[in-house]
Amino acid sequence: MYFLLEGSHLNRRGISICLLLICCLLVLTSCMRKNIQSQEVKPLSSTEKFVINHLINEDGLLRTNLTDQKNVYLSESAGLWLAYLYEKGDQERFHQQVEVIKDHFFKNGLLAWKIDEEKQATVNALIDDERIAGILLKAGDKWHSAAYTKLGKTISQSLVKDGMQDGFFVDYVDVDTYKKANVLTLSYIMPQSLKEMKKHDVLTEKQYQKQLSILSKAPLSKNGNYPKAYQIDNQTYVYDDDLHLVDQLYVAYHRASVGQNTQIFKKWLIKIYRREHKLYGRYTASTENPSVQYESPAVYALATRYMLKAGDFKMAQEFYGKMNEMKINKKSGYYDAKTKETHAFDNLSPLLAEREMAHATKK
Repeated sequence: MYFLLEGSHLNRRGISICLLLICCLLVLTSCMRKNIQSQEVKPLSSTEKFVINHLINEDGLLRTNLTDQKNVYLSESAGLWLAYLYEKGDQERFHQQVEVIKDHFFKNGLLAWKIDEEKQATVNALIDDERIAGILLKAGDKWHSAAYTKLGKTISQSLVKDGMQDGFFVDYVDVDTYKKANVLTLSYIMPQSLKEMKKHDVLTEKQYQKQLSILSKAPLSKNGNYPKAYQIDNQTYVYDDDLHLVDQLYVAYHRASVGQNTQIFKKWLIKIYRREHKLYGRYTASTENPSVQYESPAVYALATRYMLKAGDFKMAQEFYGKMNEMKINKKSGYYDAKTKETHAFDNLSPLLAEREMAHATKK
């Protein structure tokens, strides 16, 4: 009888322990689910759906458009898509795009700026390599990926080794002959990417500051516009007669991102916008009149992002609204339903504006 009672007592203790373990397991599982849910990628925007469904081919490459350049793929598009996926936290698609970049664009440590059909261009584009390298370095830190960090450092080191002239980055280098440009386009200077290169000991503090000095010392034109480029051999700034608003906005955005003053340009931008409540793609520098009659979702996207950096949320909202008006409907991307006219840049730039506006709205 004693042994039967003792066995019954042990059984009851065993059951209690099992129940306790089950409860603990349920609590732990619930916590894990909450943690996983907090990390889940948010639903796709209509712009993102358009990119995935219409611009990305079976190899993961982004078509430049759907008509005459549907078999042309740019490192610019790959970089902007990678930037968006990083900002969104979509690690699965991010990794897929990294593999696409490695398989198709990577060449002698740098990235071919264009693939036409299956033929790689022999030159890179500084802004695209810079953007992709910076994102990879950030992603390596964020997701603890040594592979991302290694690839980001490889591209960065190649830029420093082969893509510099007299201590300045240059627009491009031929990855076969290593002949290089002698000019640095101001919109190609991306402080945030350069900061990542410095953080990972690819750029020295002196090299980092030298690149930023081209932005900070850039003399504005009498109308308040930025130079197009810096000519390295004679150390002079070059101005465009025909202003590309994308270039101007990139310079302003990058300057604002490191706290450099952009107020004069901001006033000029608002002035030309208020005339017709439109921003055109290009303007004649001397007259400040539009030299083209088209609007661009990418221009409004960059204007939105710039205004957020400049701390003007009201103007950011206005430009953001103009950007969204260019969709044929709320469930589409940016394209012409009749002609199928579209451009990857006019969809990828708005995606980044969507992310930055969403982030600013939460503050």
